[in-house]
Amino acid sequence: MRNALNHFTLLIACAAAAPAAMAQAHNPVAWTVKSAPHSSVKPGSRFAVVVTGTVEPGWHLYAMEEPDGGPIATQVGLAEGDPADLLRVSASKPQTVHDNSFNLDTPVYLTTAEFTLHLQAAASPSPKPLHVLVRYQSCNNNMCLPPRTSTIEVPVHIGQ
Repeated sequence: MRNALNHFTLLIACAAAAPAAMAQAHNPVAWTVKSAPHSSVKPGSRFAVVVTGTVEPGWHLYAMEEPDGGPIATQVGLAEGDPADLLRVSASKPQTVHDNSFNLDTPVYLTTAEFTLHLQAAASPSPKPLHVLVRYQSCNNNMCLPPRTSTIEVPVHIGQ
């Protein structure tokens, strides 16, 4: 009987932990490079890289600016040590919808989000790729996932 009680307790604990584990594993946003320089970029020159997030149906991704008390806004940047400086980021226009999770009107992306990184190449040549970092939070009508950071490698050659 005691052994059966231990198995039952373990079963209940696993069932309670399963939704949280599934939420951690689920990523409803897929990131890709939409455009980047195809040829070598001259040291010190300015260029742009565009990344796109494709959002699964039923989910939404929060914009780069969100109201106080609302969700975590999306942040876009470069990894430390990358061979370029980030000058600014521009984003496609989000839709504003009422978010029941926060009881606020929030700007979101329902299908795709596009972020353009305006960059200046390092002063010295470098064969190293760029690493675009996107920190974001996504939700559906039932739950919000914890914020996560995705890294998108962009093969850019800073040459002569």
